[in-house]
Amino acid sequence: MKVETAWVSPPQAIGGLDHLGTQAPCVLIYSQLLPGITNVTDRARYYSFYPWLIWSFDQRYAKDDEARFVEFFRRADCLFTLLSERHARKTDRDNERHGVAMVGRVQLTQALDRLEAGEYLNLSQYTSQESPLRYFKNPMGGLSQYYAGTLSDLKLMDASAKPWIKYTKELGAPLAEQVDSNIQADRFWKVVESGTATCDDLDALSELCACQLSHSVGECKTLVDLYFDRNDSYEQEGVQRRRSLGLILNLTRSLPDGHDLTESMFRACTYSGALPGETPWTVPESLQPTLACWGIYQRNDLLSIACQAVLGLALRELEPQAAASRMAYGSVESFAEAFSNGAAVTAVAQDLDANKVGDFLDQLVVSMPPLASWENDAHEIQLALRMMASWSRGDDTRTILQLAVSVLALLACRDVPSQTPYGGVAISPEALADYPINLASFRVRVEAWKLMSFSAFTADLVTWCLNIHLRVALRKLRYTGRSTFHLRPSERGLEVVGEIPPPANTTPRFRQAVQILRDVGALTRDSSKPNRQTRLSDTGAALMEASSA
Repeated sequence: MKVETAWVSPPQAIGGLDHLGTQAPCVLIYSQLLPGITNVTDRARYYSFYPWLIWSFDQRYAKDDEARFVEFFRRADCLFTLLSERHARKTDRDNERHGVAMVGRVQLTQALDRLEAGEYLNLSQYTSQESPLRYFKNPMGGLSQYYAGTLSDLKLMDASAKPWIKYTKELGAPLAEQVDSNIQADRFWKVVESGTATCDDLDALSELCACQLSHSVGECKTLVDLYFDRNDSYEQEGVQRRRSLGLILNLTRSLPDGHDLTESMFRACTYSGALPGETPWTVPESLQPTLACWGIYQRNDLLSIACQAVLGLALRELEPQAAASRMAYGSVESFAEAFSNGAAVTAVAQDLDANKVGDFLDQLVVSMPPLASWENDAHEIQLALRMMASWSRGDDTRTILQLAVSVLALLACRDVPSQTPYGGVAISPEALADYPINLASFRVRVEAWKLMSFSAFTADLVTWCLNIHLRVALRKLRYTGRSTFHLRPSERGLEVVGEIPPPANTTPRFRQAVQILRDVGALTRDSSKPNRQTRLSDTGAALMEASSA
């Protein structure tokens, strides 16, 4: 008789992400504000290249050989990256324009090095799943791994089609035809069929480089129509994407000389509503709700990283380097009580002059920098940056805890009770039920903290973070069968499991949105400036005006 015992095996332990569930509301927010662009859809031309690739295959080959399709697809995927990288080397060597974020680039740039050195390039060396030089593990390369879901949502491709993903006749096929009219498709497929590529081949196909999108007029216009939903095809999602892209373009135009468009700049300006130098950032009325929602995103992100830092500190205190100094704690509450009465917490209370939390917050309301003064060292934007840098350096508990508490205190002081915590963002209480540390629960917690001593507040904060981590990890275990616990009760007391996770920001798709705006010609670099500051092109200025209408 066969006996199954797998159900009693310990669950597989993995590092996991979002150990407090604090990042999930941030993801919900930016997913609403930038739909159709994700953290892995880095280049605009993949939105047209993949529909063209499958459409063009259908024009040339029978549809009954799945193995051939997969092999040809993988060769074509490699060829696209190789010709973009080659174009960079033959022109301005500006990776931002050409090869950055192309699929399999790290492996394939080495292949190009060898080709340019005179060696033979066999594409199958990089497409074979058994090859140590394999460019990508997923059989359908970057399409399945990164772009399929998004292209399906945008109605360019049908991810449910069998035996392979198909283009849509309504949108995907016309876009593919526009690509086809501007490239040497026959030569492209000749290289794919032969499985070999020369430098002359790559040079001849340079019209397909990611940087050449703006020169393919019809193709580029179709993609701009898609991103900015100029045909009103995507309902509210299209409106939100257009407004967020318009907001990025507006920020680009508004930034003074010497200040480039970066994610940290975007975070600070959307959170504060101010440009560098405390200059108010004035946006059109139509973009003001979008700006406010991005401010809420950043507020939630600050709450998230501060609580992650507290979790990390607690775990670090539970795992001393010297075994002789290890204390056994039977519960989260007993550890939190001991931690809150320790020397580090006492020192932070003295540093902040915060014996009573309510009195401390009252004083902070008077002394804190204005929201617009985000360059001030005492502003929460700067404190959060120092906190993460401090964690990376391995600074002591006193230093990191003071920064984390200061961020939380400033968030509490800037809260406006008459406004709902998530404002115009469509997040229901039900959606937050699985993520107990959020802006709404934080507001409630602050009211309780105001009545506490600093020691009691710290104990409650640590207890909150550790218990929520256990709850979140238990939920993940239930639904995935994998363990993401970093804290475990045992007969020896609480034990730390695995590496302690560092505090980290969420990634709000900003970098991908900016790269796409560069690819379609809306943003450009000012080569006359030492920092090559990002500027609006004429196309970008027109799109900004249209998105604000």
